[in-house]
Amino acid sequence: MTYELFSRIANNPGDSRPLVQKLVGVPFWKEAVCSNYMKYQDGRVVTEECSVTAKTIQGKYIVFTMDSQYYRQPMHGILSYDEKALAYKQWALFGTNLTEETVVIDFEKKITASTGRYEPGFMEIAVGAFSDKESSEHALAYKDGTLFLTRDSKTRPITRQTSEPGNTANRNRGIHPEKAP
Repeated sequence: MTYELFSRIANNPGDSRPLVQKLVGVPFWKEAVCSNYMKYQDGRVVTEECSVTAKTIQGKYIVFTMDSQYYRQPMHGILSYDEKALAYKQWALFGTNLTEETVVIDFEKKITASTGRYEPGFMEIAVGAFSDKESSEHALAYKDGTLFLTRDSKTRPITRQTSEPGNTANRNRGIHPEKAP
């Protein structure tokens, strides 16, 4: 994924093409709220609630937009299935920095695991769980091999609607620890 392709996909208005089979079982909500709790190793704590919207593009991408008050900008994430990796890939954009994450989903147990690297020296690992009513995630972010922060997130639909294919626990990609106050 390049910055240019990411921008084209994220700025697409969305469509109603059927999702590819690998995305069909992954729940997401077109409108949701995400509660984040981030604890930095220096003791700082940041909490926020963000509105989240999701749309599908060409049947093979799910685009999430999170309106972060903490980062004072909308943040976009794109989820797709990578046939070569036999795993899901999620990209996010923070400023002009494009991040990539590999996500594994166990649909039977309704759990997720992921790992990603972004910005020099930063790595994140996360585990999550999902149902039709909520998704949650616990993430650890490391800088140069040292724990930098922990993040716990819960996402719930805004209105009572059924899950739709496409979201691996509505992850907050693009939330970078180096932007802490």
